[in-house]
Amino acid sequence: MLVLEPGARAKIVAESERAWPHEGCGMLVGRRRGADFVVTEAPVAANENTDRPRVWYDLSPQDQLRIGKEAEKRGLEVLGIYHSHPDHPARPSEGDRSRAFGSFVYVIASIEKGKYKEMTAWTLDDDFAVPEHAAKFVRVDIEEGRV
Repeated sequence: MLVLEPGARAKIVAESERAWPHEGCGMLVGRRRGADFVVTEAPVAANENTDRPRVWYDLSPQDQLRIGKEAEKRGLEVLGIYHSHPDHPARPSEGDRSRAFGSFVYVIASIEKGKYKEMTAWTLDDDFAVPEHAAKFVRVDIEEGRV
């Protein structure tokens, strides 16, 4: 399960709407609690994809490093990545799967005509999956609440 703090959810929605018609993206920060991902923060990372930003995101390596270091300093960890699907459903694409890591959770926010529609969360069915393996996304329930 993904436990999503309301402030983190609001940040994902705001960044996804702001980025429309391009994909917005960022990281999911918090702690693991057993099998659950407990996300308390959703810092924005720049989408550096300039070729096809409406259908693809490339997280800024500098932002990834900065976010990871800031989280670690506060005893938190990067649990995953979020991105938006402009004018498309909140389901992972084959491109999303090909670049996913098995230990992360992935949140996708669907934005239609600039307005938030829905949010889904996913993990891979193989914790050791790397892009060349045939891992599949598995939907994760989202619970909202203060953590």
